[in-house]
Amino acid sequence: MSSPTEAGSATSRTPREHSFAPPDFQALFECIPTPCLALDPELRVIAVSSAYTEATLTRREDMLGRDMFDIFPDNPDDPAADGVHNLRASLERVLQTGQPDLMPVQKYDIRRPPEQGGGFEVRYWTPINTPVLDAEGRLRYIIHKAEDVTEFVMLREQKLEQSRITDSLRQQAEKMEADIYARSKTIAENNLRLHQANAELARLYEKTRELDELKTQFFANISHELRTPLTLILGPVGKHLADPDLAPALRRDLEVVERNARMLYRHVNDLLDVAKLEAGRMVMHYTEGDLAHLTRVIASHFDSLAEGRRVRYVVTTPPDLTAQVDAEKYQRILLNLLSNAFKFAGDGGAIQLRLTAAGGQARIEVEDNGPGIPEAMREQVFEPFRQVEGGSSRHHGGTGLGLAIVRELAQLHGGSVRIDAAPSGGALFILELPLLAPPGTQLQAQGEALPGDLSRQALEELQPPPASPEHRQGRADAALPLVLVVEDNPDMNAFICEALGRHYRVASARDGQEGLEMACRQTPDLIVSDVMMPRLSGDRMVQALRQEPALAGVPVVILTAKADEDLRIRLLQDSVQDFLNKPFSVEELLARVGSLLAERLQAADLLRQSEKRFRATFSQAAVGMAHVAPDGRWLLVNQRLCDIIGYAREELLGRTFQEITHPDDLYSDLEQMHRLLAGEIDSYAMEKRYRHRDGHLVWINLTVSLVRAADGSPEYFIAAVEDIQRRKEAEGEIHRLNADLERRVEERTAELRAANRELDSFAHAVSHDLRAPLRAITGFSRAIIEDYGTALPAEAREFLDHIIASGQQMGALIEGLLTLSRSSREELRRDDIDLSALARRILEELARSEPGHRVAWQVEDGLVARGDIRMIEVVLRNLLGNAWKYTARTAAPLIRVHARRQEKQIQFCIADNGAGFDMAQVGKLFQPFQRLHRQDEFPGIGIGLATVQRVVHRHGGSIEARGEAGHGASFCFTLPLPENEPAPPAPSTPAAPG
Repeated sequence: MSSPTEAGSATSRTPREHSFAPPDFQALFECIPTPCLALDPELRVIAVSSAYTEATLTRREDMLGRDMFDIFPDNPDDPAADGVHNLRASLERVLQTGQPDLMPVQKYDIRRPPEQGGGFEVRYWTPINTPVLDAEGRLRYIIHKAEDVTEFVMLREQKLEQSRITDSLRQQAEKMEADIYARSKTIAENNLRLHQANAELARLYEKTRELDELKTQFFANISHELRTPLTLILGPVGKHLADPDLAPALRRDLEVVERNARMLYRHVNDLLDVAKLEAGRMVMHYTEGDLAHLTRVIASHFDSLAEGRRVRYVVTTPPDLTAQVDAEKYQRILLNLLSNAFKFAGDGGAIQLRLTAAGGQARIEVEDNGPGIPEAMREQVFEPFRQVEGGSSRHHGGTGLGLAIVRELAQLHGGSVRIDAAPSGGALFILELPLLAPPGTQLQAQGEALPGDLSRQALEELQPPPASPEHRQGRADAALPLVLVVEDNPDMNAFICEALGRHYRVASARDGQEGLEMACRQTPDLIVSDVMMPRLSGDRMVQALRQEPALAGVPVVILTAKADEDLRIRLLQDSVQDFLNKPFSVEELLARVGSLLAERLQAADLLRQSEKRFRATFSQAAVGMAHVAPDGRWLLVNQRLCDIIGYAREELLGRTFQEITHPDDLYSDLEQMHRLLAGEIDSYAMEKRYRHRDGHLVWINLTVSLVRAADGSPEYFIAAVEDIQRRKEAEGEIHRLNADLERRVEERTAELRAANRELDSFAHAVSHDLRAPLRAITGFSRAIIEDYGTALPAEAREFLDHIIASGQQMGALIEGLLTLSRSSREELRRDDIDLSALARRILEELARSEPGHRVAWQVEDGLVARGDIRMIEVVLRNLLGNAWKYTARTAAPLIRVHARRQEKQIQFCIADNGAGFDMAQVGKLFQPFQRLHRQDEFPGIGIGLATVQRVVHRHGGSIEARGEAGHGASFCFTLPLPENEPAPPAPSTPAAPG
């Protein structure tokens, strides 16, 4: 070992002070301790190391000058042998790419010499083929290196076979046990589910019965609670109406109140009756009397209604018919059936009521010539709340309880009711009641006359109230906004018209169809409409209104008493501006109508201003603007367009754009225009040439969009024309300059490629030249220690240890530099990589190399990526090696390999609980030769993470690091994923300690 002074003087010598003879490279190559041979481009052997001949049982003189595969053919006794195929493919890749090719472990049997018995001997190798290039980058030789790993592979296969036998037996036993357990568990689970299902059915039945009782009680309670306020409404109203001095306007309002209160009172009674019937609390009061006379009396209440509506009303009964019935309930049955008939027969219709008796049964038939009831609905209409017309456009109102009450009352009498088709095309209701009360029934004395309220209420619902002509047209000032009221209830129609007529002009319609027709004729400023109306419902009327261009923007306020939240949301989203639930206050109605009308007037004013601004923008635009008809005629042009092409506005409006377009550009322009007309595109832009008025060509950038009419037909094109003549001239000059620049770039790229090839060849040559003396230094040093260790002084022994350690570190540094170089220049392959399996293999190798360092690890299953497996293995070896190294002083070391999804990509992470690092130093981690720990703490060369970063970046990924001093570190990187790769699975359970 030289002193510092001697070392300094040695380094100060100049090259002129040394003289040496050129080395014998042939001898050097033959003495390389690694099995190597050199091939020419024809794959003939030109040099062989002694280590290679020893490993392959060959002689150098038998190999030189011969073809590689003549010397080493496949084993003819092994039909699966593919050594020649794989090696030839690797050598051809080197010949084609000029890049080194590292092969996986290969089974390539070698021929035994005759003196050793002949035949073939099984061998496994790890080959690498490296090109040697000349100064011009041409391949001159290939260095073929092959390490014999037969012993290692054989040992591993023996262990795998033993493990497979043990695993197979264990799996069979576990499978049998699992099958038995699964079957017993399935039976237990099925029994539990059956028990739970039975318990759930019992609970649901009890809950249903409870809900039914609650519903009945609710109807009874709500009906009772409504009767009291209704009585307090009808009483005072009736008292005021009895006053002969009551003002006509007030009388009209009170009559509306009384009429609607009685209608509500009848609906309340129906609800209460349904509740009583379902609860079985309806009491029958049988009396004996003349059923024919009773029927004629009840039917006579409809005579005046039939006359007023021109209905042919025929009642046919026997002179008398003695029967035992509940007279009041019979009255309700007949009133409901006749009310239905008059409701659906319409004006000018025909209704027949027939009473007959036979076999101890009274048969009552009510027939009409209305629309009838579909056969599928003839049973359903007797269900509570069921109606034939259930939609929002039904012609007739009602709660759907009348026929349900009819059937219940008929069944209380021991009778029945059904529906058939009438000969006249309408509905035929057939009611059959026993003429005698059930045996043992106590008949009550004949009571007083039947209550008149029931018949009066039924007739009031069938007779339309008198119309109120006042305020129907509102104020006569033509400057006021016109409001159209569409409401089928006459009282509600009159009420709304009167409220709005004090402030606006008002028109009214009685259904959606009439409202649509009036709106198309008068174009109102606002529409107030009900939803449930005959002929055309309010929501369908609004849909039809929006199809009319003149009415598309008219605001609509919907009034409804139906609590349908879905309908409300749909109408507000699609086409309605406001929604009011009945009942509502007049003040709220006026406020909402006034607000919408103010917004409409403001919008109209804004539209006028917008049109004014558009015309100013159009005429003063810095680019040419035009409206063009679908046939190409100019409809409207600004001055800038005239300046670009040299035509006066009047001249241009008499032409088409086809006339001034260059013929070479016309086809493309027309093709895009036809696509626009067909709806395939929304707009198009292109560069084209116009012919100037004076004859020269003008380059322009054209942008075109289409304006369609309300029915979707094309109306006109909007064209923006930008003068780009100067830009085109500049582009021509730029193109010429770019061509010159590309030529220079190609020349420089060729120079850089040649330099890279030379650098690559130099790196490999230097690495081989440096490794041989290093091996000699370390090898001879170890030999001195082994042979003379006891005779050496302690200081000499220490010096030799330093030489060996420095040689090993130098070897690691050379290998790291080569790996770093390959990661930047080696051609990438694209393989599907099982990262989980690769990580486990590397961790197992680390555990075998350091049995004294026990580390637990967790490797998530199913981690896959796509990339160059050679380089990705370098990444994992560096990151896992670092994690293994930096957990050396941790009490319970743990290494985790897992994945996490972040921002639509998968990050693969390797984390440990080792020494960690200060995040303030994270910027140095990936720089070559930068280390955060002293060499005596954690040895290393400072190249690994730089290599990792380069490999990840070459794959198009990224890498980041996080850590905390004393609490471990985590390195996460991204790689391309295989096609159709699903999201990463959940983390697997921890593996046993390594």
